[in-house]
Amino acid sequence: MEIVEGNNVYNKITDRHDILYILLGGTTRVSTIPGISAAGASPELTKLTPVLDSEIISEGKCISYDVVPMTEEGIPTPSIITRGANEVSGINTLIMDAGFIQDPAIPFIKTSLGSAGDGSKERALQFYERAKAYGSYLGNLLDGRYKFIFLAESVPGGTTTAHTVLSSIGIGEMTSSSMKNSPDAIKESFTARALERTGQLPGYNDSVAEFGDYMMAISLGISSVIKKSTLFYAGGTQMATVFYLDRLINGNNNRYVFTTGYIMKDKDKLMRKLAGQSVLYANMNFSGITGLKYYDEGYVKEGTGFGAAFGISYLLGNSTDSIYSNIKKVYRSFLK
Repeated sequence: MEIVEGNNVYNKITDRHDILYILLGGTTRVSTIPGISAAGASPELTKLTPVLDSEIISEGKCISYDVVPMTEEGIPTPSIITRGANEVSGINTLIMDAGFIQDPAIPFIKTSLGSAGDGSKERALQFYERAKAYGSYLGNLLDGRYKFIFLAESVPGGTTTAHTVLSSIGIGEMTSSSMKNSPDAIKESFTARALERTGQLPGYNDSVAEFGDYMMAISLGISSVIKKSTLFYAGGTQMATVFYLDRLINGNNNRYVFTTGYIMKDKDKLMRKLAGQSVLYANMNFSGITGLKYYDEGYVKEGTGFGAAFGISYLLGNSTDSIYSNIKKVYRSFLK
């Protein structure tokens, strides 16, 4: 089994200076619905996960709170993997506010958009056009400055918002989940309430504004102006959903989804439906790292673009031993 598989665009990734990794961190009130998300030890704590993920990826530690984001089962956040892999690859990283509930204690691009709403009760994105404008502003600044731009996310509840948006445009397949056993019934119930609230919507932008999250809106804004750089959506079914929406709304073709082998094992059919042959993925094995070994058993699967981060580091010529070793070092630093 190859470490990186899928679309052979990965053969072009050879120089760390060509790459920018962007984390879009944000919240949606959907994540506080009991049983929806495992991206936090409790529904309320999911709101802090993007803040702490941002700090881990940027500084290698939690600054705002002395607690590591983890599932109710105690499985740690994938941002530990992303940090470990990005350290080895040496690529530039950027953190952007896609609806933080509070500011992380690191340098980042602030938008003050606030949390996305509960699409089953209200329009989720009150500032949809503003969010897209923030994205296009950043995209214009970056286009051509990097050959490859990777957009990753930390948005607890985001697979549910993605499922609802997809359902509203006629794609009913279930998205993935950070849980081993996906809470499909809870997601379906939420989606049914949301679609009943609005009825048939006139366009794709309306679906994102009514049911989505600000990560989606900012990503669509960034992609709308990227012409010279190659854009990768680094993530699972959430980011594949944005890839699909990007095609529908912006009509762009030079776009890819970079995910994990875990996602392809779980949702290959949906990933292919949304992104076709524009998918590439990294195969990983964390059996030697306590805590992270649960990823191999079907927990978490994706998040903070860790599949892309691992894959990039490998494609830049780093050995898997060196990547795993640094991930283990970052993980152990949180056990002290």
